[in-house]
This record gives sequence, structure tokens and C-alpha cells, in this order.
Amino acid sequence: MNPLLSTLQPYPFERLKGLTQGITLNPAYRPISLGIGEPKHPTPQFIKQALVDALDGLASYPATAGEPALRTACANWVQRRYGLTLDANTQILPVNGSREALFALAQVVIDPTQHREAGGPTVVSPNPFYQIYEGAALLSGATVVYANSDPARNFAADWSRIPDSTWATTQLLFVCSPGNPTGAVMPLDEWRKLFALSDRHGFVIASDECYSEIYFRDEPPLGGMEAAARLGREGFPRLVSFTSLSKRSNVPGLRSGFVAGDAALLKA
Repeated sequence: MNPLLSTLQPYPFERLKGLTQGITLNPAYRPISLGIGEPKHPTPQFIKQALVDALDGLASYPATAGEPALRTACANWVQRRYGLTLDANTQILPVNGSREALFALAQVVIDPTQHREAGGPTVVSPNPFYQIYEGAALLSGATVVYANSDPARNFAADWSRIPDSTWATTQLLFVCSPGNPTGAVMPLDEWRKLFALSDRHGFVIASDECYSEIYFRDEPPLGGMEAAARLGREGFPRLVSFTSLSKRSNVPGLRSGFVAGDAALLKA
């Protein structure tokens, strides 16, 4: 067995299920679940019909990089949503859910043989956080350092509290904007600071944008690649953005999404 498995925390949703098991609910109230973030609306009919229409394709193995038509559709959505033109062949990669892709990226970019004099490589994560950030970091052999949320800033992660000595050993930074569970959105100036740190220390930024389409203002939240483009960062160096259909399209059971950004990282 992998000895690093012993470093993992209990899966929070299973733990929550155990804590609430056997509780009798007050029938006068409708319960609000604070467990797994599952959509409460049905899957759109056109999505279900598209799955039915594609059943004949089950007899063939799909390409690892996804069908060209799918990659093109992803690139077209990025163009409509963020005004960015991506190369569908090199800057887009369909994935079986953003959770799985977030885990895989850590295994690709973390080198546990580096920074041994400082105790090994570091992964920086917002806190609170999506559990896969911590699990992916620990199983890659890294140490996790948490940027706690700041109540004075709408509970956004306070990156300024991370010392430069930690950034110096950081190989991967997880960013979630809009944040889970706070909803806090990172402004352009904050992206600028994180990009500067990435340039200085060479770490990769994983921008989890699972909640990019859930917002209450007229203007949609700023995305990581969008921020990079505004700051003139051509090619999105050391940046990978993660998009999921689970929340925006009410299909968490489909396990479908895509990653986009730095072509060299996606090729790896």
C-alpha cells in the first residue's frame, strides 16, 4: 500500500453522512443540505437527447485528447464566455470531470525530489477548500500550506499571509474563483500578484472555475485565462484553468469538463 494514504483526512461527505445518520428531521421545516454541492434542477432535455443520439459510439474507444468536434466546442465556449481565442488542438483537453483532472495535474507537476533541504515541495491551497486539493497534494509527496479566508474581504483567500520562504518551495497553487464555499471572486490585481509570484518562483497555477457560471451580478466573474490575457500573458504560462459541466449544466453524474491554458502543461 502507498504509505502516503495514511496522510489523507477522512472524506468529508462520508464523515458528514455519519454525523447526520439517525437524526429525525422536524417535518415543519425543509432541510438545507450543507453536504456535497449537487444541483437541484433537472438535467436539460437536449443534453439527455444528445446522449441518446450518441449511443452508437459506445462500441469505440474515445481518443485520449477527445474528439476534434468536442475540443472545438470547448474552444468556442471560451471565445463566447471570455473573448479568448484558443488553439483547440493544443490548448484544450476534455477530461472526465474537473475533480479527476485536478488530481492528475498535481501528479504531473509535483517533483518530490526537489527542495529536500526545506522539507520537500509545497502546494498552496485556499482554506476552506475542495478536498481534492489536499488529497492530490499529499499523494504527490508535497506539503500543503493553507491561505486562510479573510472575513474582511468577503472571505477571500488571503495570499499575502503566505511567507516568501513558502512561495520559494511552492510547485503548485490551487485557486478557486468564484470560491467554494464562499463565492468570493478574485479581482484582476490579485491575479497580477499571483502571476508575479509564479514568474518569480516557477510554480503552476491551477484555476478551478467550476462555479464560473453561478453569479448574481450582471457581469460574469473574471476567469484565470481572461486575467492573464488582460495582463498580456500570451500563451498563459504555467496556468491551467478547469471547467466543469456538473454545476453549470446540472450533469454531475456525467463527469464531463475540460482544462485549458498552457499548451506545454497540457501536452505533459
